[in-house]
Amino acid sequence: MPSVEESLEFIKTNEIKWVGLQFVNIDGQLQNKTISSKDFGSNAFSNGIGTELDEIFGYTGKRLTLVPDSDTFARIPWEPNTMRFISNIYSTDKERFMRDSRYSIERININAKAMGIGDVQIGTEIEYYLLDSVTGDKTVPERGSNYVVDTREALWNPTPFWNSKNGAFMSQPQDSFYAIRVQIAELMEDQFRYTIDSHSHGRSPNGQQKMKIRPYNAKIAADALITFKHIVRNILFIANGVATFMPFPISGDNGSALNINQRIRKGIVNLFYEEKGDFGGLSQTALYYIGGILEHAEALSIFTSPTTNSYKKLKSDPRYVTWSKTNQNALITIEQSEEERSIVYTGADPSVNPYLAYAVVVAAGLDGIKNKSEPGKPIDENILGMDNKKMKELKIRTLPGNITESISALESDNKFLKGFISSELLSEYLEQKLVEHKENEKRPTAFEMETYFNR
Repeated sequence: MPSVEESLEFIKTNEIKWVGLQFVNIDGQLQNKTISSKDFGSNAFSNGIGTELDEIFGYTGKRLTLVPDSDTFARIPWEPNTMRFISNIYSTDKERFMRDSRYSIERININAKAMGIGDVQIGTEIEYYLLDSVTGDKTVPERGSNYVVDTREALWNPTPFWNSKNGAFMSQPQDSFYAIRVQIAELMEDQFRYTIDSHSHGRSPNGQQKMKIRPYNAKIAADALITFKHIVRNILFIANGVATFMPFPISGDNGSALNINQRIRKGIVNLFYEEKGDFGGLSQTALYYIGGILEHAEALSIFTSPTTNSYKKLKSDPRYVTWSKTNQNALITIEQSEEERSIVYTGADPSVNPYLAYAVVVAAGLDGIKNKSEPGKPIDENILGMDNKKMKELKIRTLPGNITESISALESDNKFLKGFISSELLSEYLEQKLVEHKENEKRPTAFEMETYFNR
């Protein structure tokens, strides 16, 4: 990764005029402050750039500084003479700002190494939609929100090409966004140094896409996802289109998932793989890790399904609190390649703040290792076809059905997050989520208008 000196030399050699200091709010939305390169030197990495952030985090009672991370420097190819750094947030007394969610992910590897178990790596498989237009009537909120989503691939358009209800792995010319996906993948690799393992059309024929980012150290993995979403949105904006990472944007269609692929390495050794291990090469460490995630599954939901829309996605494509080698509706599945054996958490969606979502899932897994939590036997039967009696016999639980249920689950099970997420950040996050839930409950939906208008 680039050093401070290499970053500064790049700015000088390439006559960079502007430096963007990127950071995220509690929701994980990317924020940015751009300064002149004339005011950017080595002192920025030691003392930071003073910034008022009350508009982002509410009243803080202190002046904060953005301290750029030299590992994240990259030239922004669609902006003239501009570079970016993802930044950590400090107070002026050089202590970390406790509401900076990036600090939570940094605590992951600190805790893992303190336990003597090595480096946590995370790979990301993300689904999202590329659309040609989204228009809405928001002039008078009391009238209700009406949105029209359109994409060249939509089945509702009069085209002879787009006639399949299954878009998974669709090829060109039906896969009309192929060239844009390639451009996004190459920008990720060539400009931002994050490797893309694969990309394809998504399950929905209506513009859904899928991309898989190679596993990295947990913090770098979260940086990669934040960067990926930034690239996608900007490339679609330039192309007069629009991208959405909303979990369930089109009624009756496939929702978008975020699979969190996890493993722990100690040097070059994958601690989740054991040649003679149970269940196809899983080590005992891996089983304890799975057990921890399953034990705290309900408490994780407010971070991995953080929006009111997330629960609509889960209702259309449910996940059950169990693990499996083959069943995609299980909360935990197993990556099958041997030396790269990994645990896949399937209960997240792209609306997450990855610094928080990745941190809490790994925290649950580490807690399982610490407490030697057994996951039970894997369930490879079709869970969707089971009745409640059979699910109860197999001890298969369901995830919370909405934000308030998720908050309640976390309130009764949060000790495993101690040392990872500050009480200040946790309190602010939960309060914000509760406000979102209450605001959503106040508004009539299109379904309600259709169903109840004439009653």
